[in-house]
Amino acid sequence: MMNFAKLGAIGFGLWGLLHIAGAGLVLSATLGSGPADGYAIYGYDGGPLPGATGAILAYFAYLLALSGAAALAVAIKLNWSNSQAGLAINSGLVLTIEFGLIVFLIVPGYLSLLESLPGFVFFAIGAIFGGIACKRDPSHA
Repeated sequence: MMNFAKLGAIGFGLWGLLHIAGAGLVLSATLGSGPADGYAIYGYDGGPLPGATGAILAYFAYLLALSGAAALAVAIKLNWSNSQAGLAINSGLVLTIEFGLIVFLIVPGYLSLLESLPGFVFFAIGAIFGGIACKRDPSHA
């Protein structure tokens, strides 16, 4: 029998790992060669940058890593055991972050939908399979 809770946890966990890795990529580019290399990930093509841009991008990467770590921790601690609270927490957290991605990066054209697809797929796996698991066995709180 397929364990939908575990599949959901894996989806949310992969979303978390993807965002931790993405944050590491942005942070290493920003801290290694400077903010221009960090922004190059988002299509920046040169020109002067204000002094705080590197710090702002590093802070963005830090928050992205924390979001990924939170989703991963909830997936391991709660989603893996089919917790309805875990499903609600991760669904709310990830959906809110993905909404910001759409509004601030995809709509203006800094990231394509195709580039963003892995995160959406991992979220869908987590939410759909986690939802099926909670619906099939609602006894978990």
